[in-house]
Amino acid sequence: MSALAKKLFYSKHFNKFAVRLYARLNPPPYRRANMEFEHDVWNGICTFHAHDGRQIGENNTNPVVYKEVVETEHKICKFEGSRNGLPINVTALKQVMAVWPDALQFTTMLRNDYLRRRGLQGPRLTLAQGYVFSKLGAAYPAYLARKRSQPIMSLPALETAFFTLGVGPFMVVRTFMERGDLAVLHDGPLTAAELYEMADSSGTLVSAGGKGCAGSKKLILDFLDVTMNGTFAKPLDSADARRAVDSIADWDEFYAYVYASARLELLVRLAQYLCAQSLWSLHTRSGLLSEVELPLLAQCLDKAYHDPGASYEPRTVMGNFIQIALALLDELDFPQARVALVEASLVQSGHGGYLIDQVGGDARVSAARRIRLATETLMPFCKQTLDDTHRALHRFTAHTITLDDLQRRACGPALQPLLALLETRPTQQHGAPMGVPA
Repeated sequence: MSALAKKLFYSKHFNKFAVRLYARLNPPPYRRANMEFEHDVWNGICTFHAHDGRQIGENNTNPVVYKEVVETEHKICKFEGSRNGLPINVTALKQVMAVWPDALQFTTMLRNDYLRRRGLQGPRLTLAQGYVFSKLGAAYPAYLARKRSQPIMSLPALETAFFTLGVGPFMVVRTFMERGDLAVLHDGPLTAAELYEMADSSGTLVSAGGKGCAGSKKLILDFLDVTMNGTFAKPLDSADARRAVDSIADWDEFYAYVYASARLELLVRLAQYLCAQSLWSLHTRSGLLSEVELPLLAQCLDKAYHDPGASYEPRTVMGNFIQIALALLDELDFPQARVALVEASLVQSGHGGYLIDQVGGDARVSAARRIRLATETLMPFCKQTLDDTHRALHRFTAHTITLDDLQRRACGPALQPLLALLETRPTQQHGAPMGVPA
């Protein structure tokens, strides 16, 4: 019966009705009060619908229970590089190309305003500056769909294309962060060719589901040049681009939403990777955990840490990830988190994550305490930035989060029982003294 129900749910005939019925009973992320905390903004809004009834996340729409089965044309990619031989979404590509000239103008209009607001001389952006600018891509539909006053019911074609295109720099930076690659902290601008090589070589142009970005190399290079280097030199006379700009009635309020949601995302990721450092220190010590604790630890690590593969050393990745996240928070004018983490001895001033293995004393208790300290230190900032998103939306202001919410968000539901075991069994395990590798 379960298999039959699943087959019917994902069938072309019943799926759209089933998904929308389920969404009425269990709201998708973008209809939940704390979406920006429970998901990053892209994943939170990707189930929203475009003007043509398609979900704006296309192949990458998640959670999968909300993903509608729609007719989509795929072709095997013949581009050179990481995408070669992979399927690409031709339907989405045609939609982007239909508004391509307007998309370049819209991007340039947004970019000009971004430079003015940030006080940047420009025209070329560093990766950190491009990361902040690219957060507009997902924040634009999220803000318009979630704000209290006159929320939109669907996303027009131009804005849907910008949702697809605009997140490019963010995706590159996120991929490098998750590999612990400090190249994203490069403090100068890069050419479009250099940026494309970073995206292609890192796998950024391939989705988690194994599908390639549908744009040609020239298309991607042109957009990167416009976005990062401000190369669009034609008149900004697109009526559709101007309409899209004017759809944001209050740009100060919109930017408040962009900054708050971007900061919150980084704060949550910081909590995850600080916890992951402590969890990893326990994982690497043979005989330290019981058969009950080991699966709990594995569940927590799986939630907190994105494993980039065996060729990457986890301690280095975690420390560098934290260093990059702090640098991006600095770019977002939010140094408070760095100051608090340094004062709590969770990170070293000017560097990345603190290596838990260097801490003396009982390893189990020390790991548990540092996990609690990390989440307790970051909790006020998470609450503050979530409150800021609510105020920008003029909605959900009665909703908040607790420390337990942050710990669950960082490491999943297995964290609390694991911490309880680590803190109540500090003396001996499997015959080995606590804190001493077997």
